[in-house]
Amino acid sequence: MQQRTQPDQQPTIPETGAIAWCAWHEAYSNTARLVRDSSGARLFACFSCREAYDLTPIADQP
Repeated sequence: MQQRTQPDQQPTIPETGAIAWCAWHEAYSNTARLVRDSSGARLFACFSCREAYDLTPIADQP
């Protein structure tokens, strides 16, 4: 059986209704949005992780 591999790519910004990888709880989520962590890195975080870790989506920042 042939194994399928995924190319090494940076995650893309999901469109409305898309699913992205939450870097905090390390699973896919349909509520994930792009945020900056304390080091300034751009990562996706789901709604519950944004609430728990007080993360503001980049799109909602001034």
